[in-house]
Amino acid sequence: MIATTQYENVLQIKMSRYPDFPTAGWVCAHLVEGLLIDTGPAYTAGELTEFLKDKDVKIAVNTHFHEDHISANKFLQDAYNTEIFAHPLAVDKINKPAKLYPYQEEVWGYPVPSQVKPVGDCIVTKDYRFDVISTPGHDLDHICLFEKKMGWLFTGDLYVTTRPVVCRPNDDMWRTLDDLKKLRALNPRIIFPAPTHVVKEPNEKLDKLIAYLLELGNKIDELYNRGMNTAQIRQEVFGEESFIANATQQQFSSLNMVKSFLRKYEKRNG
Repeated sequence: MIATTQYENVLQIKMSRYPDFPTAGWVCAHLVEGLLIDTGPAYTAGELTEFLKDKDVKIAVNTHFHEDHISANKFLQDAYNTEIFAHPLAVDKINKPAKLYPYQEEVWGYPVPSQVKPVGDCIVTKDYRFDVISTPGHDLDHICLFEKKMGWLFTGDLYVTTRPVVCRPNDDMWRTLDDLKKLRALNPRIIFPAPTHVVKEPNEKLDKLIAYLLELGNKIDELYNRGMNTAQIRQEVFGEESFIANATQQQFSSLNMVKSFLRKYEKRNG
């Protein structure tokens, strides 16, 4: 299923296989002046392509290589000859997608391989210029797009909530903090994340998120230096894991959050 909402000159396109389920796995693409930012999951790729048939989509940009952001790439290339770009580190991973976990196949589906090109420093449309910002905290190939004149910031999966309690094994939370500070310095007027919500008071929300993660990281550091192991720290800080950990084969967990903050010690000792 897809659903759309217009925000100024940006069309938000929400996509989900299970729209009525409480944790529906919604993910958003954003269309502005022939530029599509992310292309969504496999289960809605055909529906999205049909929806875009009169939208003159010339260029698409993938914010990163994850399957819920790239899976209509091939459909758009075949139907409309759309040029698709991504961070250089994402190119091979999008062109030859890796095996997925069962929850990924169930919720989003497996992407058809597509041909993407390395993105440059900016994407220019008729009226807008979107600066490409490297934000490697969520993944090394993650980028955000910023239209300075309008104050539009497209954050992919970097911004989800002001109090995250789970993350993936590859997330680097200290890098994420640096990324968020970089975005805050841009003074955005509105944030368009890949999750369904649009953030209309972004600087206040970014400040809350930065303060929360900094406090959380320092607390985890303190507990580690007092001799606690990762499981004990998880229990102390977050309590028991939520259902999402088991549902995602431990890919989204509070334990991963703890390990991410402590990875700097591995690097220092390794």
